Amino acid sequence: MRRTRARGHVRRERVVHTSTSDFAQYRAPVCEALDSYAGVTRFHMPGHRGGAGAEPAVVARLGAQAFESDVTGVPGMDDLHEPHGCIREAEELAAKAFGADRTFFSVGGTTGAVHAMVLGTLSDGETLIIPRNIHKSILAALVLSGAVPAFVKTDYDPALGFATGVDEQSLRACVERNPAAKAVLLVNPTYYGTTVDLAPIAEYLHSRDIILLVDEAHGPHFRFHSRLPRPALDSGADAVAQGAHKILGAMTQASYLHVKGNRIDLQRLKAMFQYLTSTSPSYLLLASLDAARRQMALHGTDILEYAVNLADHLRHEVNKIPGLSSFGQTDSVPTLDPTKVTVTVRELGITGYRAEKYLRQEHGIQVEMSDLYNVLVIVSWGNTTADVEKLLAGLRDLTGAVERGEVPKDLSSSQRPIPDLPPIPEMALTPRKAAESPWEKAPLHDTRGRISAEVVTCYPPGIPILFPGEIITEDTIAYLDIVKELAFGISGPSDTTLETIRVVKDQ
Repeated sequence: MRRTRARGHVRRERVVHTSTSDFAQYRAPVCEALDSYAGVTRFHMPGHRGGAGAEPAVVARLGAQAFESDVTGVPGMDDLHEPHGCIREAEELAAKAFGADRTFFSVGGTTGAVHAMVLGTLSDGETLIIPRNIHKSILAALVLSGAVPAFVKTDYDPALGFATGVDEQSLRACVERNPAAKAVLLVNPTYYGTTVDLAPIAEYLHSRDIILLVDEAHGPHFRFHSRLPRPALDSGADAVAQGAHKILGAMTQASYLHVKGNRIDLQRLKAMFQYLTSTSPSYLLLASLDAARRQMALHGTDILEYAVNLADHLRHEVNKIPGLSSFGQTDSVPTLDPTKVTVTVRELGITGYRAEKYLRQEHGIQVEMSDLYNVLVIVSWGNTTADVEKLLAGLRDLTGAVERGEVPKDLSSSQRPIPDLPPIPEMALTPRKAAESPWEKAPLHDTRGRISAEVVTCYPPGIPILFPGEIITEDTIAYLDIVKELAFGISGPSDTTLETIRVVKDQ
């Protein structure tokens, strides 16, 4: 696992050589076009003129080359909306590398890719089957498209405190209840790296003439190493949104939208992509998407081998620390992205929130996220063995600090268990109609029978308890009362104390 760094770059002894058929993957057309444009005297946007007109402090922080590469669609730099040059070449190389028939570069993050994917597939009033553990981008896509959601039951592990995926039988049952559904959109992998086998799901859906869309934001690396879960495109998905910036070496907000097969109307999808995409896309993001593809195509197996081994080492050592644990593949988690390491701290009597705060304040370590029971760590080939040893030292110090009383316990052993989720409420309005309707705030206990105008998500389990358009029930109110008592993390509502809920005004 040993590795060294030189001038910010990773240096390794082993190099993976591609076959003759892969030689095209050595190219990075957008990066090459930027290199060719260097040194041109500029009388065009952006106003910083390659950095010469920018505030020196920000140039020093971001680097002169970043400003020099921040160009617009001048001749030779192509057009993201109608690509025919370097961007089109880069997208074609990405499609080949990721196993797609067509790839779009998204500079609006995976959120933008998800929006285009949904709007390119569904029209107002058509049904989209989704799990409850969706990202807020999917809710926004429902509002934008006017599609009607039908919810499939999401598996939940109470010991870990989060949703692990969708069971195939539950999905089949949901399809039987909604035979006219146009598409299914699944989140795979979950934030925590758990996955389900999409191949039989895709086969079943296609036999019913239903399109399979996948939010694979956290799985763009799956195709490049045999120890990782099977990627969605290889499992039969029709369209996939991937966050290249989340796992790969692309810059934040850089993502891919892949299409495979003939079930998606490419011309419609392209039109929706154009409607949703800036006409001034960042070439820094486009170049980073191009380079991230090249890195994975040429060296993905090598660097992922390193990352997986490093993550395995971290998981193994965490499980030696009293009071801590990190799950691997289990009966409830049959397939897992090993580079996602979940450290469960509940046996220490503290929340994941407190553990995250301690690691940041006392050890200068920032994890990906925390919840009631866990902290989540993403291990990359950009990490070193020293990074992992520093994290392990911080975790050992944390357990000692809790034992000595220096870190107070905030998770009582007598605390009531997490309650079962309430039944999914009836949907009275589509999310779009609820979002467009006049609303008002009402005390939580006065909302029975009212229509929610906002989403309410609790952590755990990371599943929306209320969706815009759903009728608030007594079961929902009782669950939210317990959530307040247990001080769960709350996301979505305008009042995160849950004293009030935004509801649709009665007509």
